Amino acid sequence: MQMYILLLSLFIIQLEGSIVPMSWTVNEEERTALVYIPKKTLSEKAPLVFVWHGHRGSSEKFLKKCSVHKFWPEAIVVYPQGLNTRTPYDRNGKHTGWQHSIGDYSDRDVAFFDTMYNHFSELNLIDLKRVHSAGSSNGGAFTYVLLQMRPNIFASVAPAITNHIGIEDDQPIDLPPVPILHFTGEREPTFSKQKQLIEKIIESRDAKLVDNWQGHSGVNLYKSSEGNLIWFVHSKGHRWRYVDTRPMVKFFKNHSKQ
Repeated sequence: MQMYILLLSLFIIQLEGSIVPMSWTVNEEERTALVYIPKKTLSEKAPLVFVWHGHRGSSEKFLKKCSVHKFWPEAIVVYPQGLNTRTPYDRNGKHTGWQHSIGDYSDRDVAFFDTMYNHFSELNLIDLKRVHSAGSSNGGAFTYVLLQMRPNIFASVAPAITNHIGIEDDQPIDLPPVPILHFTGEREPTFSKQKQLIEKIIESRDAKLVDNWQGHSGVNLYKSSEGNLIWFVHSKGHRWRYVDTRPMVKFFKNHSKQ
């Protein structure tokens, strides 16, 4: 084990400041991700950020749209690759993505997350108080799935353009007290459903509207002892906007587990 750590340390030194492909075997299936390794990884424990692409997407394409590592070069940033997955909009599972709900595919993507998280934890590379997750569309829904199934891991999460959190609409919402930044496009077909979801989260947390978040017009901050909620509404449709990556990273930087 000591030899393995030594060889890995030498490997990481060579890769510092780079994006590299990594793979793991999860339940006898190879799973992959693109991983940004920051400089000084071995001398300073780094924040860890997971970035989940949407349905029909890929880690490579979403990395370019949501380049977290460019705005937070001190963090380890993981861009996982999804598998062909059935969703309500892809009944035959012809396109890549993540489990739509808790329990789908025997929670294969939660197991993938566990494997990656444990990998970096066991190597003692990360600050366990600064682990964050972001995702767009199906990746946003999966972020909510992880928040519910791994409630003690995350310092904050940022789901985007999703009206689904991995449970049926008639089930009560019981999210852990983790700060949430939720992005919504006004021109999305599901805007009204996202509004209903946000209202249910606000009610479940007994959250109170206090102000615009950091002076952004249309970005409402709801404060709660059960975890603050920021609802970031922009004028576009169902897509991740590169311009939103910067405020998302700023949100992550402002949160650390107590």
